[in-house]
Amino acid sequence: MNKQIYFDNNATTKCDEEVLNAMLPFLKEDYGNPSSIYEFGKDVKEKITLARKHVAKLLNANEKEIIFTSCASESNVTAIMNAVKNNPNKKHIITTSVEHASILETMKYLEEIGYTVTYLSVDDRGRIDLEELKKSINDDTLLIAIMMANNEIGNIYPIKEIGEIAKKNNITFHCDAVQAIGKIPIDVKEMKVDTLSMSGHKIHTPKGIGILYVRDGLPYVPLIFGHQENNRRGGTENVPYIIGIGKVAEMILEDNYEINKNLKYLRDKLEKEVKENIEDVMIYGDLDNRLPNTSSIAFKGVKSEELLLVLESFGICVSTGSACNSMIAEPSHVLKACHADLENYSPIRISLGKYNTEEEVDIFVKNLITVVNMLRRLNKNEK
Repeated sequence: MNKQIYFDNNATTKCDEEVLNAMLPFLKEDYGNPSSIYEFGKDVKEKITLARKHVAKLLNANEKEIIFTSCASESNVTAIMNAVKNNPNKKHIITTSVEHASILETMKYLEEIGYTVTYLSVDDRGRIDLEELKKSINDDTLLIAIMMANNEIGNIYPIKEIGEIAKKNNITFHCDAVQAIGKIPIDVKEMKVDTLSMSGHKIHTPKGIGILYVRDGLPYVPLIFGHQENNRRGGTENVPYIIGIGKVAEMILEDNYEINKNLKYLRDKLEKEVKENIEDVMIYGDLDNRLPNTSSIAFKGVKSEELLLVLESFGICVSTGSACNSMIAEPSHVLKACHADLENYSPIRISLGKYNTEEEVDIFVKNLITVVNMLRRLNKNEK
């Protein structure tokens, strides 16, 4: 088998060596329970406090506004249900048609128990219309939940403007920032978000750690009761993973997003060479305002599932969209919302990470040209 080329970093990322080394002592020597009253536990508690400081600084938040969770899905559901509990007399929520499954599935549940949900539409490039958002607001609206960046097409949404609209109308605003963290700067104060979620395994920690930001002063009812996390999230703290996400936050601050200049260079090079060497190529999303590492690209007459499988035989890992929906044999809800011609242009998602190299991009493009041409010939012969 060829050396593996991993181009699916929006699904998950490799654990960074520095992060792993920061975590290891808390899996071996420093294993004390942070809730303990003796020094062995207190020392661990202090390290959690330091990790919380790094995460808070990354978001321009206060330490007490940061809650460690198990994942971003937990953070999303906690934020949404908290808004519902805080507004018992209101029954209307606004979100978009291109949100992550953890948001959309929660909305389905709320609709089943009597809530009304407005799903904002997107245009063919996946962009939302702020005028539609404004017109959707009514006296019964309790929450606006809109992602910062789309996991499939990479679009970056106007969170600051949405935050201003929410604040003007006294509506709670939740933002799923999972794909944005580490790729674009985030300032929760400037963006006027009330709650925000993020996930560690998208930024080089192991899977199993998330963050929920809750604006200071916002009434809060836990999803899991207990005394940990200042009575906001019960359960013994996942100490090594908290240390890991704190280390990542520190590393992002030190790098100051410089790594993303290289990712954009690689992404743009990849797309340019693909368009120069393959006919009938479609790139989905807002090409002027998207994450620096993401490309949703399709080739007329080539099914994404076929392309993915053949590329895998060359040791190349890409995806057809969200990892959370990969086992469902249905077209992407994001691209359906964009009115994409999925019959003729079925895309693969390429999402680069900090370990990817220009050599890997060259190998990928070379193999992609071969595979697309081969599949087109085979499909033509079948007809």
